Amino acid sequence: MKISKFVWSVLVAFATVASIAPQQVEAIIVDGRVSGQTVFTGSGTITESNGISSNGINSNGISGSVINELDFNGQNFPHGPLSVTGGTGDFIPFVGSQATFNLAIRWTGSGSSVTLLDVLPGVGGPAWLVPIAGANGFATGTFFSLKSVTFDEDSLTLIGMGTTQTTSGDPLVQKDSAARIVIQGTGQDFTYNLTVVTTAVPEVGSTLGLFAIGLVAVEGLRRKIATRQNRYA
Repeated sequence: MKISKFVWSVLVAFATVASIAPQQVEAIIVDGRVSGQTVFTGSGTITESNGISSNGINSNGISGSVINELDFNGQNFPHGPLSVTGGTGDFIPFVGSQATFNLAIRWTGSGSSVTLLDVLPGVGGPAWLVPIAGANGFATGTFFSLKSVTFDEDSLTLIGMGTTQTTSGDPLVQKDSAARIVIQGTGQDFTYNLTVVTTAVPEVGSTLGLFAIGLVAVEGLRRKIATRQNRYA
């Protein structure tokens, strides 16, 4: 059975989270909401391709669909890494670490009429992961949708909504929140020096529903890891 690149990326991301603190899963205390923001810096490149439908027909001539893809440059291209250069609130312990994305960010459309691709129901789409350098714990941020994307050959602004989670401290304390994720960059030839800012946001309106979906995904992952540990205990 052939497994798609997208599914493999999701599985790799889950395995990475499991490997960071496999012995601490049962000891994690879920308590409260994330506050503050975190800042990454790095490099990225936008490429584009014509949309291909499931029956193999090129959709460019039918609906004008073009898939834009933001890849994160670095030794783990297209996943990064990016440097965690700033943090406030619950993100302070992660400053100095490196962030990697499980997927490139792909979308169709432009301006405020954009659709994020590679989103799984109840799980989300592209996500970043940051371990704490030299200690237990990690933080994640997951895109669920895009509000707008504007770019040309020398500038980029991408605004998305999703969820974020921090797990840190001794004992480990997990906090969750809805989040606004903004990626901005300047450069040339569609390669940019990027700044990625993830900000925890209050529970209001649709944000509350998005936060609840993120919690379901996190709890499902926690149960899977715990079940695996019990099996081999």
